[in-house]
Amino acid sequence: MFAQAFTPEPAIPLHDRQGPQSKTRIWTRLMTLIATVTLAAAVLLRSPSDFRMVVCIVVSVAAATVVVRGLFTGKFVWALLFLGVLGVFTPFHRTQFSHLISSILDMATLALLAASPIIFGIPTGPFVVKPPTGNVVTRH
Repeated sequence: MFAQAFTPEPAIPLHDRQGPQSKTRIWTRLMTLIATVTLAAAVLLRSPSDFRMVVCIVVSVAAATVVVRGLFTGKFVWALLFLGVLGVFTPFHRTQFSHLISSILDMATLALLAASPIIFGIPTGPFVVKPPTGNVVTRH
């Protein structure tokens, strides 16, 4: 009779298998996703001015995250562009734009945040964990 036995592999947590670069990708992707959803809700629902402060804070944190990611990956032009987004959406000094300019900036920022995974080469597919492989041992 043949019996199959797999050699055991040490249990390595998922976050250790992916490495630190993957952690920054996940963090950047999460921040841009939250900012994209928040900004899309603000654009579609014509949010009141008190909700606008929350939108500015969320977009500013996401823009700062993408700026740091751009600097570390060597994409300085994109880092400068998102630094401009940070300047527009800074919650500390509110500049008053006309409604038309504000809508244009919101839509442009929404497009940039949605495109940031493509810009920085973040995989857009789901994370897949492959099962560990082992040697098959047969006994006679």
